[in-house]
Amino acid sequence: MLAAVWLVAVVNVSIAANARPGWVSALAASPERVREGKLWFLVSSAVLVDHPVVLSLLSFTALAVSALTLCGTRTFWWSAFLGQVLATMLVYAFIGLARWLVVGAFDSSVVSPDYGVSTVCAAWLGSIAALMWRRRGRSAVGKLSIALSCFAVGLFAYSVRPDVSVLSSEHLVAFGLGVGAAIPSLLRRVFDVTLRRPIYELYALTLSTVSGRLKPTRVVTLVLPLVIAIAAAPSGLAALRHQIAAHLQPTVSRCARDWNLLGAASRLPVGENFTSLVSLAILHRGRAGGPKGEDCSYTFIEATRALVVLGRWNHGRVDRWNISIAARGTSAVTSNATLERGGRLRLRDRHGRLVLAS
Repeated sequence: MLAAVWLVAVVNVSIAANARPGWVSALAASPERVREGKLWFLVSSAVLVDHPVVLSLLSFTALAVSALTLCGTRTFWWSAFLGQVLATMLVYAFIGLARWLVVGAFDSSVVSPDYGVSTVCAAWLGSIAALMWRRRGRSAVGKLSIALSCFAVGLFAYSVRPDVSVLSSEHLVAFGLGVGAAIPSLLRRVFDVTLRRPIYELYALTLSTVSGRLKPTRVVTLVLPLVIAIAAAPSGLAALRHQIAAHLQPTVSRCARDWNLLGAASRLPVGENFTSLVSLAILHRGRAGGPKGEDCSYTFIEATRALVVLGRWNHGRVDRWNISIAARGTSAVTSNATLERGGRLRLRDRHGRLVLAS
């Protein structure tokens, strides 16, 4: 009965939200909202489907009926909770870690509306696949068909919504959690191995140390992996930071930050005493036969000339600078930055207020 009420709510709210865009902002979750402690959006987003609405509603209905019929009520709700809440929180935690390591990482995803129904569907798909996989007498061909079916569903979903972002990884996490929800005691065993057992072993090691009955084998099995993990952590975090930064795209704020942090003003002929107007922009690069991408464009209007500096964007940062000089009258730009003492740039918003000085 409760499942039917949820299904009706998803259909009605999603159709209404399709005609009233304000409903999406009022119900959808986002990493920024959850970071602010607005956890109720994790629940309210579970009544919204993404575009295309009709196809998404049909998929949701089919998977809901299949999961409830094949997996039972307990797995149906447990899988839905894991897909909607836990998968979302795990991906949001990764985004938070990435933004702590690399300032400005995943900027567009932090405030993007996050629809919860798709992750629930991914979790249900994982539960159904796990249940079918574990059926007695299932042949290798049958298991292969299950794997190919899951792959086909994912490929179909990608063909419908090819705009993949870091939030899309929620579906893979939800699928794995759905598999765990359908296998008895699997999540408990994973919890025991990853958390409860290490805590128990650490407690036993502490008692052995206090009582003077410390066993060398216990020290080796517990302390050695811990030492290795601590030693490898800096390298692992550095590698993660590099991978995240290498995929950052240029924005006006990142261009200004690179100008200031890389000390471009100290190497380029830009004088704050003679510059009356500064404009930062993103320049699209895509000549025939050449690499496509975007670069940072800095325009400085002086008394008699316009100085244009092109910052070549590569692997998440500006890696070299190119300068061109033109007559002042040939450059019509709108100021969105200020050149301060020492050649540092400070951005202005559309109201003229200073917003960035990195």
